[in-house]
Amino acid sequence: MIRGLHITMRGEELSNRIAERIRMHEATIIALDKRITQREDDQPFDVRPEDGFKTLGELESGRQRHRDRALCLTLLRDNVVPGEQYALDRADLRLAGLISSHCAVASDISDDKGAARSGMATVEGLKLTMSGEEMRRLLEQRIGDHQRRTHRWTHEQARTPEQQTDDEPLFPDEMCANEAERHTWRADVLGFIRDHIDSAEVYRLGEGDLAFAELLPEKPWWIEQEEYEDRTSVGFHLGRLATKVGAAMPSEFARLGAVEHGRSAE
Repeated sequence: MIRGLHITMRGEELSNRIAERIRMHEATIIALDKRITQREDDQPFDVRPEDGFKTLGELESGRQRHRDRALCLTLLRDNVVPGEQYALDRADLRLAGLISSHCAVASDISDDKGAARSGMATVEGLKLTMSGEEMRRLLEQRIGDHQRRTHRWTHEQARTPEQQTDDEPLFPDEMCANEAERHTWRADVLGFIRDHIDSAEVYRLGEGDLAFAELLPEKPWWIEQEEYEDRTSVGFHLGRLATKVGAAMPSEFARLGAVEHGRSAE
C-alpha cells in the first residue's frame, strides 16, 4: 500500500522536467539582468509600471532568488538516477519545482510518514483507502469539469454587449480570462497526477491528499460562489479605492503620470 498521495515517475522524466524549470529560471534571470541594466541610474525608491512598480533593489533580490532556485534544481537534476523509479509526494514535487508552492493545503505533512517510520500499525486520524483505478476515474471526471468551465469562461469573455440580457449580464474580461486560466491550470495539474497514478496500487489518503486531488464530492454552487467572492473582494475594493483617489486628485495623478512618462522617454 502507498501511504498518502504519491506519484511515480521514472528518473529520465524527472530529470527532464527539472531541466525545464531550470531553463525557465534562467530565462527570467536574463530578463531581469536586462531590466536592472536599464535602471542602473535609478534612485533607491524609484519604481516603474513596466516592472510591476518594483524598485531596483527588489528586482535585484528577485534575480538572486531565481539564481538560488536554479542552483538548487541543478543539484537535484544532476543527482537523479535515470533508471530508477521515484515515488514523489507534494513536498518532493514542490522541491523539484514541478508544482507551485501555493499548492499547499491543510495537513501538508502526512501523519502517515511518522507512523511508517515507527512501525505503527494503527491509522491515525481519518484516512480513506482508494484503489489507483478509482482515483484515475475520479480524476478524469474532475479534469472534464475544469475543461468545461474553461470553455464556459472563454465563451463568456467572447460575448458582446449586444448579447447581454437581464438574466445573463456580461462579466469583466479580466475576470473571465483569470477564471479560464485557473480552470485550465487545475485541469493540467490533475492530468499530471492522473498520468502518474499506478492503477494496480492501493492508496491511503488523508484530508490534504483528497483536497489537493479534488477527490471529494464537488462543493455546492453557493459555497463556490462565496469562496470566489472572498478571493476577489480584496482586489475589487482596492480597485474602487484607486478609482476614488484618482477622481479626488486628478491633477496629482496626471502630474505623476507625466513624470513617469518622462523617465521612460529618457
